[in-house]
Order: sequence, then structure tokens, then C-alpha cells
Amino acid sequence: MNQVLFQREFILSYENLPSIRKMLDDKAPSLQISPDLLQSLKLVSSEYCANLLEHQQKPADTITISYGKHEGLFQYSITDNGTAWPQQQQRLAEASLPNEPCESGMGLALIKATFPEYHYTSHPEFNQITFSLPQQPRQNHLVIVDDNRSQLAILTSYLEQHYQLAVFSTAQDALRWLNTNHCDLVLTDLHMPGINGIDFRQQVAALAQHRLLPFVFISGDSVTETMSTAAQSGIDDFLTKPINKQHLLQVLARILKRHQHLTQAFEDNILQQLDYSPLVEGTISAAHCHPDVVIQLDQDPTFSGDFFVRHTLLDGSSLMILGDMMGHGLIAKANGGINLGMIQGILMDPAITPDQLCERLNQYLFLSKPNSLVCLLIVHYGLDHTATLYNAGMPRPLACQNDCRHIDNTIGLLGLFESIQLECHQIVLAKGDSLHCYSDGLIESSLPTALRNKLISLPASERHQWLWRQDAETPQDDRSLFSLYWNS
Repeated sequence: MNQVLFQREFILSYENLPSIRKMLDDKAPSLQISPDLLQSLKLVSSEYCANLLEHQQKPADTITISYGKHEGLFQYSITDNGTAWPQQQQRLAEASLPNEPCESGMGLALIKATFPEYHYTSHPEFNQITFSLPQQPRQNHLVIVDDNRSQLAILTSYLEQHYQLAVFSTAQDALRWLNTNHCDLVLTDLHMPGINGIDFRQQVAALAQHRLLPFVFISGDSVTETMSTAAQSGIDDFLTKPINKQHLLQVLARILKRHQHLTQAFEDNILQQLDYSPLVEGTISAAHCHPDVVIQLDQDPTFSGDFFVRHTLLDGSSLMILGDMMGHGLIAKANGGINLGMIQGILMDPAITPDQLCERLNQYLFLSKPNSLVCLLIVHYGLDHTATLYNAGMPRPLACQNDCRHIDNTIGLLGLFESIQLECHQIVLAKGDSLHCYSDGLIESSLPTALRNKLISLPASERHQWLWRQDAETPQDDRSLFSLYWNS
């Protein structure tokens, strides 16, 4: 994977399979994994792990589950530390669903049927299966609430081809779901036992992330007083039963489009009033102990969800942090500023170490449960010219030494778990070497071999600008690049 967003190690046992599925349930909203894809990931994880436990010659003790991007597409991998198992490749290739249902022997066939595009590799130290996940067009996510199951079934049949749906028979269940999940619009019955539609609307509005969430009421009651009360609650429309499918689709499309326009206008107005001065740009002076080390930085736009921090530690070594808020628009930019301030606050501790920085950042992000996750790359540059990299969800950096290669080590996004499984990668820079770190707005996939050969052929002082001039792979996204090299 070029960009690992999630990575976690688990003890492999039958008793632990429910914990793995629960972990996927818990983290799916943060990773913006759709309900349908989530069910597929849980199925494949259970079946593949059970297959390892039942058929591997020496079953693995642990597995590592990873989720991220490769060449712009999402992937999901399971790596085990069991004995080398090259025969598994053939078993996967030959697996097929039987014509008649049976109780056993269907695991690998179910895996293939769920994710037909996969890659399996076997090594003496580990085996890994990687699934290419289907591209899912962005669909608005609707919550439907109605205590009448027949009405729920009708509404679901009308909307399931046009929207992602979360369907509930009680407002209480919907509230619990909305507390931790994204939603674009709520379609709810007005008269329900327990919490009625109007009270439900008020309780949802009390959730900070859903304060402006569009609401549409449905009711068989067309009494003027009822409609007036509903209108005063701040809803966007009121539909009377029976519901006409075409009319329902038109109403929802109109409300969602209007809400999008209002949100965009609000963001544009705020951005026009902000006066943002970037902390650094161009060539940055390195610490006094590294007079021969050059740090270069470019960002576009300067006010964005990307941010960069450089800090000198007590021993004279340097910390460089590149951050990228997941998402776009004003919220990503605002959250970028919040996280920048939080990092600068942690760095006020004069005795902070890189490991402690990662742990404190993880604790803060886990406890704050931010709406937007942040990808981070932390580089500690020591007095002996050793660069130690902690990659938490950013694309793989490029190291130009004897050759030009991507650095694979990663710990996944911070803040998903209360504790982190900390890993780092070290390289020692010699004269003429360089290190290049960037957000996915600049380079999202692996840099092709021909371009890496071109990059290594350039003087170290020219590599940064050559990379920056490459066409952005995701032009709509913010892009950042920082490089450091030992000037010969």
C-alpha cells in the first residue's frame, strides 16, 4: 500500500474472531467505510482467519490487518506469521461456490466471490493476502426512522438504489447511531412511541456534528396545527402518507442540493474573511548544529488542511511534522489549524521525545474523537544525520541515496486506538542524499521507476523543485512537499 490508514496486530484464535469483527465495526465510521463494505470485510476476515486456523501446517500466532490506498484505490490486507504456505495460492485459485449449499469447504470460495481481485504472497517469515476493494461512488447517506416496519420496507425499496441508508424502527436507536456516524439527511415519521419526530429533531440538533442536519417529516396527519408545529421545529419539508416515490426523490434531491449550496456559500464567506500567514515556505534554515543540511517546503494553497511544523529539541536535533487533514473544505482547514495548535502545545515540553510526541498525539486524538482524522509524518533528524520516520497515514516518503526508493514502514492513523503499536524507520543521510515527504494531493501512488531514476540523477538541491513541478495526482486536494538534504 502507498498510504496505510489503519494497521493493527491481533492474536489469532477462534476466541478472538468476534473481537476482530467488533474492531471493524467500531472503526468503520472514522474510516468512512460504508455499511455494505463493512459487512464484506467482516465476512472475509472471519473466513480467512478460520481457514488459517484449520488448514495451515503451523497456524499463525498473530495476524496484522491493514487498510489503505494503493495507486489511488483502497485495499485491505491480512498478514500472518505462520509457516510459508505457497499452496494457498492454488487453493484460492481453485475455490468455487458449490451448486448446492453445504456446511463446510466454502470459506475460500466466499472470499473469492466477495472480493474477486486479490493478490496472495508467501514468504518464509509471513504470508499476505491483499484485496482490491471495489470503487464506491460517493452517495449521500440517509437515516430513515419509522416504527411501522411496512412503511420502512416501502421507503427502503424507494431509496436504496439512490442513497446509502441506515434504517431504524425507533428514534432511540437512530440517536445512538447518529452520535458516532456521518449523515446527510434524516427522513422520519412524526408520530412514534417513545420519542416523537419533533423531540427527535431537537435531540439530533443538540449533537454538534449534526446541528444543521436537514430533516424531512413523514405523517399521515395533515392537520394544519400539526404541520405548523413541525415547521416551527426547523424541518426542511413535510410529506403526507401515502408517499409517492417520484415526489419523494425530487424532494430529497432538492433539499440536499440546497443544503450543499448553503454550506458552500458559508464556507466561501468565511474563507474570504480569513487572513492566513503560513509559518514557513521555500527554503528553511536548519538547526545551528546542521549548517550543511537544507530543508525545503512548498504548499498549495498556503491556507489548507495541510500543515508543517519544525521544532528544535534540547539536544539540538530537529523534529519536522507534516500533517494532512482527511477531507476538504473549511472543516478540513479549521481542523488543520486546531491540530497544528495542539502539536505546538505538546512541543512546549522541553524534554519531549519523538516517541512521547506520537503517544501524546494519539492520546489527544483518541479522547477528542475528531470528526476529521489527520494523517501525520514525523521526522526526527539527529546530530549524526540519522533520520527517524514515524508514518501515521501519510503516503510513503521517498529516500534518494544509492537509489531512489519508497519507505514502507507505517503505524496507521493516530487516534483510532487508545494505545499505539509504535514502529519507525531509520535512514542515515550522506552527502548528496535527500529525503522527500509529501501529502497525497501531490503523489498518491508509487512514483514510477523511470521517474525515480530521473530524480536520483539530479543534484540533491534540484530534486525538491522537480518533484513539486510534477502534475498533482488529485488536483482538487491540498498538496504539500518538504525535503531535506545534506548539501555537498
